Amino acid sequence: MQKRNFKLTIQYLGTPYNGWQYQPNHPTVQGEIESAFEKILHKNKQSINLIGSGRTDSGVHAFGQIANIILDTDISSYDLKNAINANTSKNIFIKKCIEVDIEFHARFSAKNRLYIYRISKEYSPFINDRVWYCDSDLDIDLLNQSADLISGTHDFTLLSKFNPEIDNRICDIYISNWNFSGNELIYNIQGNRFLHHMVRYLVGTMLEIGKKNIPLDNLIDLLNNKDSGCPIFKAPSKGLYLNKINYE
Repeated sequence: MQKRNFKLTIQYLGTPYNGWQYQPNHPTVQGEIESAFEKILHKNKQSINLIGSGRTDSGVHAFGQIANIILDTDISSYDLKNAINANTSKNIFIKKCIEVDIEFHARFSAKNRLYIYRISKEYSPFINDRVWYCDSDLDIDLLNQSADLISGTHDFTLLSKFNPEIDNRICDIYISNWNFSGNELIYNIQGNRFLHHMVRYLVGTMLEIGKKNIPLDNLIDLLNNKDSGCPIFKAPSKGLYLNKINYE
């Protein structure tokens, strides 16, 4: 049987999971979907290796995570999609499943990634675990100035969780802006790559600037990788969404 490559568009509520990446003895999105594949293909023993476009942290959500998997199967992509949805919890939904070129790789073929961060200034129980509630007075002009500074190419060493396995911490940011609608604030950021906790550090630090707790110059120093003792703030994971992966 010829190997086939399937591309999945995945939505998930990240609250119940210890992130995307498989971890033994912990619930993860990748682990649950791979378990579904094992059930579907139990008569056809083969290695199950679901490749995601990138990892999301514990509690982070996704509107458009992309993954691919290479299988020996004659199941149609339509039936495979339905079978996975039937064997995963309601927190995960395979929105689309299509067959793609065997060379397609969800991570390495990606051109850029778009994240959004949602903040509500009005509390409601319906936003729990999905939006960051923050009713502080914010200087909108300072938020916009902060977002503008982030656009471009920067070394994000001081605005990400240190990982000794990563040598290159330079990222190209194509879009960085705030949208304001009623009581909701949405931060949009698109880049070629993102480091661990990077978006959460950016949002947390921008909000402290917007509250006038720290000066805008702090962010400039952090983006210029000047370790001048500037405080860094991390927003909670619940407001962060992997929104879209672009391959063209």
